[in-house]
Amino acid sequence: MYTEAIASYMKALEHTEVLPYAEFGLGSVYVSLDEGDVALERFGAAEAALRDMPQHTHPELVYRIHYNTGVVRFEKGDYAGATAAFRSALEADGSRIEAKRNLELSLLSLSRSNTEAASGAVQANQDRTEKAEAGATALFDYLRRKEQDQWKSREWIEDTPVSGPDY
Repeated sequence: MYTEAIASYMKALEHTEVLPYAEFGLGSVYVSLDEGDVALERFGAAEAALRDMPQHTHPELVYRIHYNTGVVRFEKGDYAGATAAFRSALEADGSRIEAKRNLELSLLSLSRSNTEAASGAVQANQDRTEKAEAGATALFDYLRRKEQDQWKSREWIEDTPVSGPDY
């Protein structure tokens, strides 16, 4: 019943006292619809709406906004963003084991992706070096052939017999 939920949350956006909750609800619906980018926008809007309200009165909402932002960013492969979001969630409520676990997974994934990126950069660098060496070898072979051709006689001309003394 996503359509009905979206319609209800859109109506709730008209009321400033529940605006952050309505934005968060819309973001949650979009997460369920695999619309991660739109969900992130809605979570960001919910966080912005909370800035106008005292945060100590909405700690659960603050936690859930950051936690769900981390989940979406992790699914998108943005491990650095997910790490930051899970840290923010833990700042809101440090007792949540699922946020701690997901923070650890994000850090591991970030470390692996950095290692793979570094390994890929090293491999690309090796490939460029090999291509450069192959190009240099081809160039040196070409120059060597040209140098040898320069010293070779272009055509063979038979010596004319000399009838005089050979000194």
